[in-house]
Amino acid sequence: MTPVDQTPLTHRRAAPPAWLEQVPLAHRGLHDDERPENSLPAFTAAAAAGYGVELDVQLSRDGVPVVIHDPVLERVADHTGRVGQYSAEELRSVRLAGTSAHVPTLPDALARLRDVPVMVEVKQDRLPAGRLERTVAAVLDDHPGPWCVASFNPSTVAWFRRHRPGAVRVLTAGPLHDVDLPGPVRRRLAALTDLRRVAPHAVSYDLAALPTGPTDRWRASDGLLITWTAVGPDGLARARRLADNVIFEHVRP
Repeated sequence: MTPVDQTPLTHRRAAPPAWLEQVPLAHRGLHDDERPENSLPAFTAAAAAGYGVELDVQLSRDGVPVVIHDPVLERVADHTGRVGQYSAEELRSVRLAGTSAHVPTLPDALARLRDVPVMVEVKQDRLPAGRLERTVAAVLDDHPGPWCVASFNPSTVAWFRRHRPGAVRVLTAGPLHDVDLPGPVRRRLAALTDLRRVAPHAVSYDLAALPTGPTDRWRASDGLLITWTAVGPDGLARARRLADNVIFEHVRP
């Protein structure tokens, strides 16, 4: 196992914006049976309730960033196949969870969230990163509201550090057994070994794996810790004890 670097990190890290610590983030929007996850109605509901939004982005076949979590459509939509097999226009006709909501593009989603804090989770399992990151960055360059980019792929966070040094960056981490990344990368994420390379403004760590030594050391060096996903009152209470901010669902902070 890769050894954990225990050297303090404060002098290598930019201060995160206040909202990233103070505004709870609705996981894939404020969703329920009538408002599917990662849909425009879920984002509108979160904004109306005064929450920020965490959303997921992948590429359509024609290179448009679209908002959906899974790489395949079966779980959330009335279609089958991989997201990357469809154009953005085709995905606009894909109904989510039997409702009239469809798979939105990232620009569509951000248009609903102009003044709302947004965490854009870049779903990238390729090493090295590049194509998806460029398209997301081009959209965010024109977005006036508060935002950050997040990813479980250290190469993605490092890409934004290199090409958009002013971007607020979050490293998504934890044991991540179900993420399609090489085993050594997953072990590095659990141990937060890549902090110096990616220089995140915050770490977003799996609540199920907290507390853990690497996150304790991160917080001891004044690092901002967000946790996901707090479900229900008990999960929210636990998240509040163990982290500085929370990504939540099925509960109101």
